[in-house]
Amino acid sequence: MKILIIKPSSFGDIIQALPCANALKEAYPGCFISWVVFNQWQDLPKLCSDIDEVIFWDRKNGLNGFFEVLGKVRATDFDLIIDLQGLLRSAFLAKFAKGKVKLGVPGMKELSNLLIKEVYPQNALMNATLRNLEPLRFLTGKKYEPKINITPDETLFKQFEPQLGKDFISFLPFARGKGKDWSLENYYELTDMFAEKYPDTKIAVLGSLGDFGKFQHNKITDLCGATDISSLAAVLSKSFLAVGADTGPMHLASVLQTPSVFIFGASDINETAPYIGKFSLLINKENPADIDKVTPTEVFAEIEKWKK
Repeated sequence: MKILIIKPSSFGDIIQALPCANALKEAYPGCFISWVVFNQWQDLPKLCSDIDEVIFWDRKNGLNGFFEVLGKVRATDFDLIIDLQGLLRSAFLAKFAKGKVKLGVPGMKELSNLLIKEVYPQNALMNATLRNLEPLRFLTGKKYEPKINITPDETLFKQFEPQLGKDFISFLPFARGKGKDWSLENYYELTDMFAEKYPDTKIAVLGSLGDFGKFQHNKITDLCGATDISSLAAVLSKSFLAVGADTGPMHLASVLQTPSVFIFGASDINETAPYIGKFSLLINKENPADIDKVTPTEVFAEIEKWKK
């Protein structure tokens, strides 16, 4: 059985969609799963052993990129096509790909549900990880427990071991989207608290190359821009703990079973909260958008719980 999953972006959303591949392998043993993803995220599905083929979509190439990826997927006659992105461009790709059955995830947008069938639209606001399993429930009548098979290449950590050693935690302080960034001042205060109590445990700050140098503190190791997705997974798998906002790398840390303290802001915690792994969720309940009302003392208390 040949199955195509269309989920081209973005980091955290792809992580929350990967359990669909595991459930498909359970439902249809021996099936061959192809995954369409934008070039910049191509290493994410490659981490997952349940995915047999990764098909790259060059988003920057505009309409030409769409027709290029359409040509790639039309080379195969699929038994099942699932659009987990739920946008017009992904639905067009599903519409014109060759497939016997075509389904979309609950919560399809941009009128994409006019192109392919949206299953259980009433479940559009459920947790994203569970929502991505709804097309399979529609097909089989069964609920599947979210599971994910990610195996980082631990040899990639060797290049960072001289800087970090074996006892370190990771801060992931940089998030996209208004109201998702906990202030650097809060992180500095948290760093002071942690370094005072655990002076032998190092702190790695992870982010993109554009974030390098933003976190100014003498107790941290700035690795922003030093990792790609594969080596980021290796670092996070070796980290004792991760702290950060609702970001893709934090969701990766959680599914890698690294204890993860999420500081939630404006994003919908009911929809985007992690479902798999070891995690704590902190949020300003009075006004979630005011993320800085979550105090360093509260975050440190959660770190202490995991340390014990």
